[in-house]
Amino acid sequence: MIPERDERRARWVLESIGAHHLGFGDDVPYHASAWDQVERGERPVGDDLAEAFFHLARVEERHGPRDEHGRFRAEWSCLDPLDPPLERLRRSLGVEPPRLDGARFSVALTHDVDSPWRWTRAGLRSAASRLKHNVRGARLGPAVREATGLATVPIHRLRGTDPNWRFEQILREERRRGASGSTFFVLAGHHDPHDGATPEAYTRLRPRLVETLLGADAEVGLHGSYTAATSAQRLAAEKAALEAEAGPVRGQRYHYLRVDPHTNLADLEALGLQYDTTLGFPDAVGFRAGIAHPFRPWSFARDEPLNLLEIPLAAMDATLAEEPYLGLTARRAQPQLMRLLDCAAERGGGFAILWHPDRFDPITSGGWDRLYSRLLEAVRVRGGICMSAAELASSHSTWSK
Repeated sequence: MIPERDERRARWVLESIGAHHLGFGDDVPYHASAWDQVERGERPVGDDLAEAFFHLARVEERHGPRDEHGRFRAEWSCLDPLDPPLERLRRSLGVEPPRLDGARFSVALTHDVDSPWRWTRAGLRSAASRLKHNVRGARLGPAVREATGLATVPIHRLRGTDPNWRFEQILREERRRGASGSTFFVLAGHHDPHDGATPEAYTRLRPRLVETLLGADAEVGLHGSYTAATSAQRLAAEKAALEAEAGPVRGQRYHYLRVDPHTNLADLEALGLQYDTTLGFPDAVGFRAGIAHPFRPWSFARDEPLNLLEIPLAAMDATLAEEPYLGLTARRAQPQLMRLLDCAAERGGGFAILWHPDRFDPITSGGWDRLYSRLLEAVRVRGGICMSAAELASSHSTWSK
């Protein structure tokens, strides 16, 4: 006799990989000792289904370490993010992955709008500080880029332009490469220095930003602020503020990837959001929950899945580029992204990629703008399709019923 708890958890895993037709205990064997290990917070050995639950439900994060931003990092995980165990289980059970519109895999193109305008007073001070730091450290390339960027300030002011305000150009390039849409996550509150140094500039520009994005048929999502990750009330207020300008929003991503699957995903469900796409490692490319497709996160408080779709965040420009993480140049980052796409082309996938709008200025981006274009082309060449996060969420919800 299989305990109801184990039956419920196993069925969630099977449904998450599209194996609705398989019987637990019949088609897929049941080993009570493995599920007891999971209950004790241990990674089970010798039972692929129990191990899949361990990863998908993020059991290792329940009492795991957190960094200074409250995030669980890949260096502390027991899984290989580019070898998702649930995709191995799917293949071993003979279950075909979803193929949206006949494509081999699907990518949600997403952008976090952390700083819509670079050349504010604070932005100028930051650029000058970075230039000084790079000169002192003999980092010639970054120093030249900062100096060149600062030299363009008078031209931008004369024209009323800014290197970060490239939203329409980004959308044109995405559509030129075959994408049907993309998503921009917009901040609707600044309560902490991590949210940016110029909240008044962001607040002033947000109506124009929303109008620009909606006018170009982009999706506008909520970018929950740094402290909203620990305050459901603040998150609700930010959602209401953004919807007052943009209309109903369907999904969100927490700023700084401050997601804890055991605490603040339930807040999103309570707000009626359809999807979240925060669950990715800040320090690695790949799949934090061991699955390369959208899924409904598990709630241990209710011992059932949430009524919320999680779109895995598989790659972020900051993860690849920033020194606290991988610290790669655009040229050295390209193989990691191509490996991700090669894996997706082989086994299928439906996941998000994050590229910040401030990496699209050709003068200062260090090649990250060109890498993004190569990434879009690589998806197309490998038989994948690009779309907005809402499109991917809707398509997957239809498939999974």
